[in-house]
Amino acid sequence: MRTHHDPRGLPITGLNPTQIERYERLLHELYAYRPGVQARLDDLLREAPGFVLGHVLRGYAVMTDGLRSGLPEAQRFLDLSQRLAATASERERLHIYALKMWIEGRGAARLQALEDILARWPLDVLAYRQLTAMLFWHGDKRRQLAVAMQAIPHWQPSTAGYALTLAPLAFALEEDGRYALAEDYAQQALSFNPTDLWALHALVHVHEMQGRASEGEAAINAVAGKLKEFNLFRGHLWWHLSLFLLSQNKIDAVLDVFDREVFPTPSAFYLDLQNAASLLARLEIQGVDVGDRWDTVAHACEQTLGQHLVVFTGPHQVMALARTGRKQALAQALQGFTDDGQAGMEQAQTGSAVAAAVALYYQGAYRPFLNLMRVMRFEAASLEASYAQQDIYFQLMVDAALQVDDLPLARSLLKERLAKHFTDATEWLRYIDMTHRIEQAHDPKVLRGFLRAGLLQQPPAC
Repeated sequence: MRTHHDPRGLPITGLNPTQIERYERLLHELYAYRPGVQARLDDLLREAPGFVLGHVLRGYAVMTDGLRSGLPEAQRFLDLSQRLAATASERERLHIYALKMWIEGRGAARLQALEDILARWPLDVLAYRQLTAMLFWHGDKRRQLAVAMQAIPHWQPSTAGYALTLAPLAFALEEDGRYALAEDYAQQALSFNPTDLWALHALVHVHEMQGRASEGEAAINAVAGKLKEFNLFRGHLWWHLSLFLLSQNKIDAVLDVFDREVFPTPSAFYLDLQNAASLLARLEIQGVDVGDRWDTVAHACEQTLGQHLVVFTGPHQVMALARTGRKQALAQALQGFTDDGQAGMEQAQTGSAVAAAVALYYQGAYRPFLNLMRVMRFEAASLEASYAQQDIYFQLMVDAALQVDDLPLARSLLKERLAKHFTDATEWLRYIDMTHRIEQAHDPKVLRGFLRAGLLQQPPAC
């Protein structure tokens, strides 16, 4: 069988040149968060059942859904790819191995396999995008940037698929605090594709971390009319818009976005649950009456107890279950997290400890929550997701300190919360100014206002 190559010169087993062109379009659609990619890939696999990477990619897609119930289907695609391993290239066999490690819960081996691919074949778009995304949910921000930077010398604007490399680099730079560079690369990616959601995501993270709420709001509103054209990841962009609105004290607008876009219907998607629970928590910390919205989120959490493989989801499930008094479901969830930790699942022990602490907060045990969470807060910061998402831990800790009238601790936590988020002398001066403002605040409502504002933003009037 003659071997054909993709536009970057990498061999592709099981496809002819016309089919490779279709696969290339599918990759662009996949990483543009377009819906229906899996169905179109299934069509291609029916036509070309010997397409090794197609079976692997379908397995990757199932695992990305983050549900234990998907493991049998992912295993089916792994089996199909393994049957073709004898005809596959070494690079494709490493992809097969990476999928196998993912299904078996061996995250370190999965990441290493993809790094090995990029070390030898740095133009492998699939490995690059999978690895940078996986590192986001593995909590390793420095490694995410290292992977993106290692690929830079091999890519030029004239290289096919070049635009697909820019958004992950921008996001990795943002999470490492290199905000100016992150913004530059995000804007480059958006110049190729104005609706590159991961590039927009990187850009609005820069806005969030620098307290540029009005700019972030404008960036999302500029594409808001088109977001319905994308898959469920769009909900996370609406979540970011909600944070910008909350920063500006536009509470009615936040609730409207929640109802229309963040959690319009019950959803089992892990990112939807994270978005919804953390947003409701932030609103309540600011004294907002959120009505019965917690009940809808908690019901969705109950439907998928024990199913979520993304560990960061656990504490958010606990928020909803504990907040709505679902004691039996809460106990079941906490026991499941404990069992996962005892079984040696990666990150599960940390996730279990954070979830148990969050349960204490929502049961009104604020001092025990603080005692646990203050010890765990640096470990929790490595538990997947972005700094903006992880900020919920500080939100809860500051509120708990205020609930027990420990204003010195609340001020200390607020100042610590700022420490990561300055990058030059000008921002350092803003940071110092903010610490003085925090130290001079004696009203709990004013101190909560610092949580509502962006990390380097002067809080609006209460």
